[in-house]
Amino acid sequence: MNRYAVQEQRNKVSRLLRTSNRNRNAMRWSKNETEAHIDMKFAICKQLKEWGHEFYTEAVFEPSGLRADVIDADSGIVYEVVNTEGSDSILKKQHMYPLEIRVVNANQKFTKELLL
Repeated sequence: MNRYAVQEQRNKVSRLLRTSNRNRNAMRWSKNETEAHIDMKFAICKQLKEWGHEFYTEAVFEPSGLRADVIDADSGIVYEVVNTEGSDSILKKQHMYPLEIRVVNANQKFTKELLL
């Protein structure tokens, strides 16, 4: 993709997010997340940054109000890190998110192949 196409894709993803949650290339987490969950989100963000991708963490989609763990704005993919989250919650997100969703287990060893 040329740089104009990449920027167009980034803008498209950004417009899907609640304005107050458009914290680009910043790692965010909550006190309710396990350490394994936070570590996996960090590893994903670090890899995306190394690839030169723009990303969002803990961003809220409009109008659903659903919160995504990590969004790769360059590819339009949401990475949902699961640790204790139930399958019903993941199914809901797969139906409600406006982007492709990929589930990543928080307890596995990170490799960049998880993102491909």
